[in-house]
Amino acid sequence: MIGCKEFMEEVANYLEGDVATDLRLRLERHLSQCQTCRVVLDSTRKTLKIVTESGSFDLPEEAFRPIAQKIMARIRGGPE
Repeated sequence: MIGCKEFMEEVANYLEGDVATDLRLRLERHLSQCQTCRVVLDSTRKTLKIVTESGSFDLPEEAFRPIAQKIMARIRGGPE
């Protein structure tokens, strides 16, 4: 069974559709039982939608890449 810590480590990959089928099923099983992780997932999805659809965050690729990497590392719970 996947716990909250493991879910948080994989949430970015899950959102990107970049997890193996068996892991995706385990993550979704955890989500079906954990309100906290459902809220985190929903909030992250909404935040990404706001940022990507706002148009006010148009950055050159060389500026965007390090920022995106820091955000994804923070979501995964790893070092920036």
